[in-house]
Amino acid sequence: MDYLVVTKGEYTHHKSANQETTIVPCSDMCGIVTAIGSDVKQWTVGDRVLSTFLPDHQTGQVTEKELAGSLGLPLNGVLATHRVFPAHSLVKAPSYLSDEEACTLPIAAVTAWMSINGMRPLGQNGGKGEYILLQGTGGVAISGLQIAKAAGAKGECSCQLYTRDLCLEMVSS
Repeated sequence: MDYLVVTKGEYTHHKSANQETTIVPCSDMCGIVTAIGSDVKQWTVGDRVLSTFLPDHQTGQVTEKELAGSLGLPLNGVLATHRVFPAHSLVKAPSYLSDEEACTLPIAAVTAWMSINGMRPLGQNGGKGEYILLQGTGGVAISGLQIAKAAGAKGECSCQLYTRDLCLEMVSS
């Protein structure tokens, strides 16, 4: 998404987007817990965490009410030095990933994973012997290529000529 469009108030494609005159953009974040509320038991100061795009979505099909509470629009996002989150809306960041790598997981990688596996029976992930077509070279497509390859699928990316080398590298490496 073009965050300049969001900050200028020009993003109106979702009917729950009742944007304020100012908005803190972005929804992908990896950070360190610096303080916790008295009732919070699952986190401690110093924990490394990721934000989730829909802080109130916990399980099942996403609802319109949950979409109305997405980070970056209509709620303020994460492009700030500090941000308060409900404890249930954070997940532990993988220790083997850098902050830059980890912050791509909650939206791009989960979207790719759900696109490949979301409608399959539990435990029957996509993979070996399948063909997975991805569009472009954005975060979802690149994550999808990596997921497809790791699962043993043949990933193909429909991308512009100037990004074809990136696609080929991701598929063949």
